[in-house]
This record gives sequence, structure tokens and C-alpha cells, in this order.
Amino acid sequence: MSRAFVREADGDEVVEPLYQRQHSDLPNYITSEGLSHLKNRIQALENSIAALLKTDTLDKKAQVARAQGDLRYLLERVRRALPVTPPASPDKVQFGVTAVLEDETGQSYRFTLVGEDETDIDQGRISWATPIGKQLSGRVIGDEIIWSKGNQQIQLELVDILS
Repeated sequence: MSRAFVREADGDEVVEPLYQRQHSDLPNYITSEGLSHLKNRIQALENSIAALLKTDTLDKKAQVARAQGDLRYLLERVRRALPVTPPASPDKVQFGVTAVLEDETGQSYRFTLVGEDETDIDQGRISWATPIGKQLSGRVIGDEIIWSKGNQQIQLELVDILS
């Protein structure tokens, strides 16, 4: 049988099946700032989808499908959100609190324990569920931990706790 007259999808009709982002099984603890940021991202995606629907491009359906997938993911993250208010005067490291640490050479490190959706290593914001986040949780000034940074093992002392 000849395939010459078989209609194949083209252009705007081709939409690759998208991989659905998986949600963590961990509780979705989040700061109020993190929750606000998620809600802003949702609004931006909704605006983006509305703008895409008004365009007339070949890959419009694919772009809309990707944006809608991201939107579904973020809406579920907000639905699962468990807002946590950090203490005003913490006496131990806990969610939303910044730990200031020093290594044996005096180099300083700052880590703020936040939710998975708020993690930004460049800003020192680490998930409470990471190995170092778990090590820091519940620690008080003077405690020491071993940080596995790549292939290095760095001994750190907790020197301050900030709200």
C-alpha cells in the first residue's frame, strides 16, 4: 500500500508527549516569601499562556502544553504547601533560620534552611532535606559538623544563628 496519500500531522498539530514533573514525597514546607514567589510564578505562567494563545506560530500548541504542564506542577506545589513561620529569636538551627559556620581556616559559610521550591545555592538557601540541612537542623552555637563538599570533608563550627 502506498503511503503517498496518508495524512500526517504537521506544524501546529504536532505535540510531543511531555514528561510530567514528579513531586517530592517530603512535606512541602515553605516560607511565606517562598509561597509568595510560587504564586507570582503561577500568575506569570497564566499570563504567558494567555499571550501564547493569541499568537499564530507553528509551535504554539507545544509551547502552551509545556506552560500548562509547568502551571499544573506549580499549582500542586502551592496546594501541598505547608507554610512555616521562622522564630524571631532562634536559639537553634531550624526551618527558615540562617546558620553561620566557619571552617578551621576561618572561612565563613551561611546557609538558610528553606523548602525545596526555595532552594538557591548561590544565595545560600538550601533545602532542609539536604544532607547538610539535616545535619544543621537542631544544632546550637558551638556545635560542629562535617560537610561533604564534593570530594572534600570540611569540618565546620556553628558560630551564629540568625533569624
